[in-house]
Amino acid sequence: MKKIMTVCGPIPASQLGVTSMHDHIQVNAGFYKSLFNQKNHDLLPIDLTEPVKMNNLSYLHHGYQVYSDDNWNLTDVDLMEKEVSYFKNMGGQTILETSAPGIRRNIAGLQRISQITKVNLIASTGFYVEESWSERFCQMTIEDFITFLRQEIEEGIDGTSIKAGHIKTAILKGSELEFKFGAAAIRVANETGLLVTAHTSSTTTPSKRRMMLKKFLAEGIKPEKLLFCHLQFSFFPTDIKTVVLDPASWKLNLDWAKELLDSGVNICIDLFGSPYDMEVFGRFDIPDMVKMAGLVSLIKDGYSDQIVIGNDIYQKIMTRRYGGHGYCRILDFVVPTLRQMGIKEEDIEKIIVENPARMLQY
Repeated sequence: MKKIMTVCGPIPASQLGVTSMHDHIQVNAGFYKSLFNQKNHDLLPIDLTEPVKMNNLSYLHHGYQVYSDDNWNLTDVDLMEKEVSYFKNMGGQTILETSAPGIRRNIAGLQRISQITKVNLIASTGFYVEESWSERFCQMTIEDFITFLRQEIEEGIDGTSIKAGHIKTAILKGSELEFKFGAAAIRVANETGLLVTAHTSSTTTPSKRRMMLKKFLAEGIKPEKLLFCHLQFSFFPTDIKTVVLDPASWKLNLDWAKELLDSGVNICIDLFGSPYDMEVFGRFDIPDMVKMAGLVSLIKDGYSDQIVIGNDIYQKIMTRRYGGHGYCRILDFVVPTLRQMGIKEEDIEKIIVENPARMLQY
C-alpha cells in the first residue's frame, strides 16, 4: 500500500489535504551571508548585529537581511509552532519541509511542531547548494552519500527514528560535485520512489538549469517524480538595471516553465508574499502579481496536472511575528485570486491537494 512519510510516521495520501509544497520551518541558511560582498554598513542607521526588530525592517527588506544572523535563524520551536498554527487555522493540512542537510535544523523540534499543530510535516534528506555543505559532506564519496540518504529514509535522521519522506537536490553555480551528488540522489529516488525537488535560482544560468534536467532524466527518474522549484525566477528579469533601462523587458516569459512541463516534470511556483528584495545588490524580487500571471497562464494552457505552490518561508522577516505573511499567503491570497481569475475549482484542487498527494506518495 502506498504511503507518505511524515515526521510522525506514514499516512495514506488521502490524509494529506491542502498542502504547501515548498517551505522551511526548522532552518538556518546563514551561510548565505558569506556569499555577498560586504557593503559599507557605517552609514546605516541600524545595527545589523542586533536581533530583528521593527525599526530595522525597512533596511532588512532591501537586501541587508543577508548580513543579519538573527534573520536567518528559524530554530525557535515555540515561534515556529505558532507560525505553523496560522497555516492550520487557514485550512492548511500539510507542509513539505524542504530543508536539506546543510541548512536543516532540529528534526525533533519539527516533530514536536507537527504534534502540537496537527499539521502533517514531511522532512527532507538530500543536499542544498555546495556552499552550505558541512565538512562531513565535503569528505563524502558518492557511495558514502548514497548510504547517508538510505539511512535517513529507512532508519531515521540525526540519530532519531524520524524518517525523511522527500529528497532535496540543488545547484547554485552547478559545480561538478553538485551534479555528482544529484545523480546519486536520483539513484536513491529510483530505488525508493520518493519525490525529488530540484532547486535552482535566478543566479543559476539557463545552461546549468537545462543540464540539471537532462542529467536527472538520463539517470532514469520518472518525470512525474521530479519537481523543479522557484520557477517564478524565470518569469521576469530581476536585474534592476535591465528593468530600468529597458522597459521593453517587462514581459512575462514562460519558456523555461513550458520546457520543463513539456518534458513531463512538475514545477513549483513559490515565494508568495516575500517581503524583501536585493536592491542593495542590484536585484529585486518577482512581485506576486507576476507570479500569479505566470501561474494563471500555465493553468489556462492546460498544465494544471503538473503544478504545485508554496510559500518558501526561510527568513525571520518572512514570518508573521516579524511582519511577513508567514505560511498563510498561498491560502489567503493565491487561492482566492485564482478563483477571481476564473480558474476552475477542479484545477485549484489539483494544485493544492491532488498533485501533492500523487507526487509524494511512494
